[in-house]
Amino acid sequence: MSEYLNCGNESFFSEVDNYYVDKSETLAILNNSLNKRDRYICLTRPRRFGKSVNAKMINAYYSKGCDSKELFSVLKFANEPSFERELNKHNVISLDIVKMIGANNGINGIIEYITNQVIAELERTFPNSFTTKNNLFKALSEINSKTGEKFIVIIDEWDGIFRDHSHDEKLEIDYVDFLRTMFKGNDSDRVIELAYITGILPIKRYNTQSALNNFTEYTVLSSGDFSPFYGFTEDEVKVICKEHDLDFNETRRWYDGYVLGGLHMYNPNSIMQLIKFKEHKSYWGNTASFESVSDLISMNFEGLKDDIFMMLDGSKIPLRDTLGFNVSLSSIKTKDDAMTYLTHLGYLAYTNGRVYVPNEEVRIILKKVVEDCHFDEYIRLIKDSQEILEKTYEGDCTYVADCIRKYHSKYSSVIKYNSEETLSYVVQNAYLACIENYYKPVREMPSGEGFADILYIPKREADRNIPALVIELKWNKDAQTALEQIKEKLYTESLEDYCGNIILVGINYDKATKEHSCLIEQMKKNVECIKSF
Repeated sequence: MSEYLNCGNESFFSEVDNYYVDKSETLAILNNSLNKRDRYICLTRPRRFGKSVNAKMINAYYSKGCDSKELFSVLKFANEPSFERELNKHNVISLDIVKMIGANNGINGIIEYITNQVIAELERTFPNSFTTKNNLFKALSEINSKTGEKFIVIIDEWDGIFRDHSHDEKLEIDYVDFLRTMFKGNDSDRVIELAYITGILPIKRYNTQSALNNFTEYTVLSSGDFSPFYGFTEDEVKVICKEHDLDFNETRRWYDGYVLGGLHMYNPNSIMQLIKFKEHKSYWGNTASFESVSDLISMNFEGLKDDIFMMLDGSKIPLRDTLGFNVSLSSIKTKDDAMTYLTHLGYLAYTNGRVYVPNEEVRIILKKVVEDCHFDEYIRLIKDSQEILEKTYEGDCTYVADCIRKYHSKYSSVIKYNSEETLSYVVQNAYLACIENYYKPVREMPSGEGFADILYIPKREADRNIPALVIELKWNKDAQTALEQIKEKLYTESLEDYCGNIILVGINYDKATKEHSCLIEQMKKNVECIKSF
């Protein structure tokens, strides 16, 4: 039985036979690229976002080594015009680089190992069709010249060498040269029908040019036509929640936050684990070590630590240059490089030029990373913020206003001091301690007849006595106006499913005097709640 050439469909069958969210329409895009100029595709996404499942599906559809008509007959793609035209009619070479490194007991001689393993299977399938034994592409080229046969190449975990062995520069160069020989030689278009490589990190660049510049790259920063297939869409998750009796609103708080091509995207592994265990918690963090992330934050490129602290409490930070990062940790030179790397890994999400912590699941992981680093700044911030939170519960308006003033002076630049956006960031920083018992704050949440500026909702597992916080910010007006707006525009209606008490906080900043004022009111819900929040 072949392991790399024209493999069977058993792996994909086990996925469909279990619980499969249909992403088969990906194949329509690939069929349109077969033997065309855009046949070279690199699609990268965070860990546990379905990379390997898609690779299995592509192999099951194209491979001559199986009959997948019945398997695909229940999937959406079976209704596409090109479905039967390409079904199981191609020679497919399917490689998983991380698994092959494991089978080789390490990286020593890994390129020779890959070459030897595939050529051994080519010899069984195409006997007496080639003489080259030490160069994979030359062997494929000879087979093509003699038989006319062409090949589809699928490489899963293509970036495993860069992620896990970035210290070995010679290996990186040799590996890129191996890929170049496969996909950029003069005869590549004659031999290769389609190349689909997938992993977490984008293709390495030399100077400003991609090492494989004939590939079209799709990433979490630019997902193009593949956007609907990057993870589970919100509509798909709604169906899952209904079928498995799961609370969609709670699921959204925990796992929503990535936005690709205008679609809200959920981590497939987390949703599948939720189906199995029926418990909203962090599943994604169990899939990989975060040591490299801890090291990266500790390096503190251009104040990265402070930005991470702010993002933990819901702030969005500008990301201006996404091209500086070049695959490995060793290439990171700036804060933008670091944030780009964290975005490719999935620790941050990217929308409209800004990065942020996408959801509660990831926030818990990043919080642990920061806590394990034992940053003095973070410990002080949490301690001070806990005091502000307690004084808010007590209704001490003077204390809260004075703290906001101090935070405003300490954590904003002179240039950006008189900025409404800065005031919002400052207030969120002041309430950083909410990270323990509250979900990630919602900025400008639709409520009643308008948008509440900042809304903190207690976690389900938190003490029932902890109140929700509705914060309205004003600029050159007064705190009373802020409180009245919360009431007049019915901002608390967004908490209709929440049964606890609510604290209303109105904060105003006077640009002329640079004074901050605050008013706090407690509101007890006088309606009977049907379900516990």
